[in-house]
Amino acid sequence: MSTLNKPQEIILSPGSIVTLSKTNAAAFHAQMKDMIKDTGYGLFEYVEVLKFFEKVKEQISGSSQSGIPEDKEFTSMVRDEVAKWGKAATTERGVKIELAETGSTYDFSKCADPELTKLEAEAEAASAKVKARKEFLKGVSSRGLEVLCEGGEVVTIYPPAKSSKSSYKVTLPKS
Repeated sequence: MSTLNKPQEIILSPGSIVTLSKTNAAAFHAQMKDMIKDTGYGLFEYVEVLKFFEKVKEQISGSSQSGIPEDKEFTSMVRDEVAKWGKAATTERGVKIELAETGSTYDFSKCADPELTKLEAEAEAASAKVKARKEFLKGVSSRGLEVLCEGGEVVTIYPPAKSSKSSYKVTLPKS
């Protein structure tokens, strides 16, 4: 029997140092899922903890969707600590933390390029028209609607196909 695809077992005990890796993350999740299936306990607690750490990550990295700014002070603390070791540091658990430039931004407002200004205005107008047309199409009857095109041709248009994905939603209390 091949053990190539068998998840590595993770044993957490006092004083042990677990290597934190992508493979171990998959193995940990598989173990948790199996434990929950086997015992019938811990499902909601596991989901709660996952959601909590997702929110902790948002506090550090920021979230434009939630309106949470990046914690630049924390990022600076981590960068300062890594810099003490050079350009990278590796923890006892094998995690490498390194200095990195993670994104570039360009401010085109200073370019004074009339062609760019014109194209941006056209793109914004086109985007608004596309959004309005999609909203219109959502309201079309499932039987279809005959419309007259610019060339005089009559075509039948239909509403968009709608699908959804079943999952779950986790909401942490505010305090």
